[in-house]
Amino acid sequence: MNDVMARQEVTQARSSRAIRRLRNLFVIILAAFMAFSVASDSELHPSGAGILSVQTSSGLIVVEGPEQQPWIGSFGSYFLCTETGRGLTIKKIRYESPVRPISVDLWLRRVHKNSSSIISTRGEPPNFLDPKTGSWLDVGGEYAAFRPGLRVTRPCSKSGKGSHGFTELIFAVKVGSRGGVIRKAWIDYEIDGNPQRLYSLQLRWVMVLCGDEVRGIYDENACGA
Repeated sequence: MNDVMARQEVTQARSSRAIRRLRNLFVIILAAFMAFSVASDSELHPSGAGILSVQTSSGLIVVEGPEQQPWIGSFGSYFLCTETGRGLTIKKIRYESPVRPISVDLWLRRVHKNSSSIISTRGEPPNFLDPKTGSWLDVGGEYAAFRPGLRVTRPCSKSGKGSHGFTELIFAVKVGSRGGVIRKAWIDYEIDGNPQRLYSLQLRWVMVLCGDEVRGIYDENACGA
C-alpha cells in the first residue's frame, strides 16, 4: 500500500492543480446504482449554499488501462462533510462526459479513524488491483453503495482528524477501448429546514480513463500516443 498517498499529501497535490499521471497509484471505491445521471444545462440547480463540502479543489486525474477490455477505474478522495455543522441530505449526483463510459457506479467508504484516502486505481470495491504487481489490495474501511437520501452531518472541522474518521465518495467507472471522461460532476442536496430548495455542489476534478477516443483531449502527455 506504499502507493497510497496520505490525505494531507493529496490535499497539497490537488491545490497545485497539477495534472497527475496516476499509473501506479490505487484508490478505493464503492458502487452506486440509480442516483447518477447525465447532466444538462436545464438541470442545473442553484448553487452557493456553502454547506456541503468534499474538501478538495480541482485538477486532472489520469488512469491508464490494461490490455484486457473492458476495465474499471476508481476515483476517490471526495470527503463528504458540512462546513457549518448544519445537516443536509444528498438527493442526486450528476455528471458531464465528453467521452461516455459504459457505466458509472458510486460507493461510500466509511473510516472510523484517520487513515489514507483514495486517489485512483484499477478495479472496484472490494476488488482493487495493484498495477505494479497485479495482486489484489485489501483496503480498510466499510463500503456501501451510495443511495439517494444520504444524510451528511459530520462537520468538516472533524473530518479525517484523529479518531473522527471520514466518509469518502468513490466513483467506479467502467470503460472499453474508447476510454472515458467525467469532466464535471454535481452533488444535489437539501439543507435541513429548507426542503423546498435544492442546492448543487460542483466537483471540478476531471476523471480520465485512457482509451482510443481520449488521447490528446486534455494534454498530449495525459495518455499514451
